[in-house]
Amino acid sequence: MFCPSCGSENQDELKFCTRCGTNLGVVSDALGGKLAAQSPIDERLVNLYKDYYRGRNSMIIGAAASLIALFKVVLFALLSLPTKVNFLSTLAAILFTYGFVALIWGVAKWNNSASEIKAIERASSTGAPVKSIDTHQGLLSGQGPAIRTGALLSDPGAFHGSVTEQTTRQLEQSRTHLDNQSKQSQ
Repeated sequence: MFCPSCGSENQDELKFCTRCGTNLGVVSDALGGKLAAQSPIDERLVNLYKDYYRGRNSMIIGAAASLIALFKVVLFALLSLPTKVNFLSTLAAILFTYGFVALIWGVAKWNNSASEIKAIERASSTGAPVKSIDTHQGLLSGQGPAIRTGALLSDPGAFHGSVTEQTTRQLEQSRTHLDNQSKQSQ
């Protein structure tokens, strides 16, 4: 299947373009004759897939640039070139620096977006609602819902409280429930 935005070829089972992140689910539905109502596009997921593929591409480019720069340095050392090649040495150093920075940035971006995508897929497979980053209330806002209510959030960045806090909360709730039942039976 070819992407309608950038024209790159993608595998038929992919939901998003590997190059630009365009939603290919709509294209495959149209090709299959399923012109259903427009489903809402989850912009967060689209951006995560874009970051995932950008990070992967940056990691590959960074690794290639770093290897080329290292190859040049080794080649200069083996050939024992005179010191007049400062321009080539400087170019190799700049290429290595760029490659190393691109490699580290790519690995970080790729890993972070892959983790978030897995968390969203895991949450959607269990049927739990996925909270938007915009609606997430941090602990500094004084409204940490996970701490007060013990509710489990499917947002991977949310603080769920420690296991001890959750266990204590559950025990207190069951004790309160049992106390209420015993009072009602008396």
